[in-house]
Amino acid sequence: MNATISPLFWEPVAGTGERLTAAVIVSIDDEITGHILIRDDVLNAMYGEAAGKLKTLFNTAIETYLQLIPLAAVELPPLMGLTPGRTIETDVRDRSEALRIAALMYSSLANLDALDSDSEDLSPNQTEGNKRFATQVREQVVVRYPELDTYFNRTAILLNGGEPVRFGFSSPKAILHFGMLHPVRQPSSVRDARAKLWELARAKDISGVTQAGLIMAVPPDTDPTLGDKQRTALKRNLDEIEREADSVSMRLWPASSTETAADKLCELVI
Repeated sequence: MNATISPLFWEPVAGTGERLTAAVIVSIDDEITGHILIRDDVLNAMYGEAAGKLKTLFNTAIETYLQLIPLAAVELPPLMGLTPGRTIETDVRDRSEALRIAALMYSSLANLDALDSDSEDLSPNQTEGNKRFATQVREQVVVRYPELDTYFNRTAILLNGGEPVRFGFSSPKAILHFGMLHPVRQPSSVRDARAKLWELARAKDISGVTQAGLIMAVPPDTDPTLGDKQRTALKRNLDEIEREADSVSMRLWPASSTETAADKLCELVI
């Protein structure tokens, strides 16, 4: 498969011209992801306790670039201390190989062992997006029905001897997960939805609760930031998730806003 790799350089001391490769943007099959390359121990050695704040800055810059790329008609500008480098294209087997190529080409400070693991673990953006969506839905629901607050983020054990699984919402009337179909990370969004649907199906079987499903944030059709290819991929992947839900007798409720998601949850349990 074809990959586009764009390094993001960082100048620790402004004006010196000395640059390190802090991160990389990788595009494969219309999925664009951002990853920090520089090792934690390097940042810790340079900045001590402040290293965590620098990683937060890098992650914020990466997220901004991911939002800008579909809109960009010219070269991307420097952002938050990061400067995009020359983009290259190459053939790779998967995203992990693309990250290894980026590390070998641009960064002697990358952790190659970490790049051999699932590349989705290198970026917190998907998880953080899901958390923000779930938190905002919870806030809106609790404003309307404060008594429902106790049912959010409850855990259950799905297998004998297994670890507890946390659900977005679990009450005697409904068991729900929250998810997000992100326009620039669609394959990982689909994998996350599949995993959550399996957990919901197990929980429904064990608990006997009749209503169980996934409330998923999706971009509205009128979103001006979406390109034609992204719209097509969103529709295809949403259909795929709905078929997955049907296959395990689950429900999928797409929501184009947190208000719509909160309305659906209240409709199910009130």
